[in-house]
Amino acid sequence: MKVKCDVWRSDPGAAAQGSYSTYVLDVDPTETVLGILVKINHEQDPSLAFRFACGVVKCGECAVQFNGSLYLACEKAVEEEMQICPLPELPIVKDLVIDRRSVFDRVLKHIPQLSRFKESTSLRGLSSDSIDKFVRMTKCFECLMCQSACPLRPGVEEGFAGPLGLLWLGQMSVDPGKGPLIEHEVEASLETCLRCGACTDACPCSEDIIGLAMDTLEKGQ
Repeated sequence: MKVKCDVWRSDPGAAAQGSYSTYVLDVDPTETVLGILVKINHEQDPSLAFRFACGVVKCGECAVQFNGSLYLACEKAVEEEMQICPLPELPIVKDLVIDRRSVFDRVLKHIPQLSRFKESTSLRGLSSDSIDKFVRMTKCFECLMCQSACPLRPGVEEGFAGPLGLLWLGQMSVDPGKGPLIEHEVEASLETCLRCGACTDACPCSEDIIGLAMDTLEKGQ
């Protein structure tokens, strides 16, 4: 199967703006988008930058925009005509590589209490229901597709931590001892969220973990 692949190339440190590079390849019809990127890097252009972390406990590193929609590149099958871009509305390191640390730091800047929680998570003393909710909410791949898809985040990024912030707040809120520390942030985040469902639609998890987090926050448990 012959495919044509337009891949976004950019280097924020360079003076020139980004542009698409076109690659034509012969591939197996069962190949994935990630396989295409690896093939391009190995056989045609070793300067192409992208990220993946297959084989580790938490994946999500390979998320890209493919033909206008967001996918994990390792799960999306190839098509004859392909356009591959980095996740929109997020800072770029190079080509398809997103500055993940910058995104996480921005969430923690909005809600600094989360830093202490993520460093000292403990399920001791929690009810079985709270433990179940917490475990389900930690299925997050941290692929950042929810942050990219959120229509509000780019416009109010100075005051809204985005869907990932809501999810982390949901994780923190199951601990009765930590809930009071984030009451103001929970109220502000819930008031800002549009409830449009774009983050849930983009999320590759098998269940609606962002919806579970919001439901947990709204019920105050």
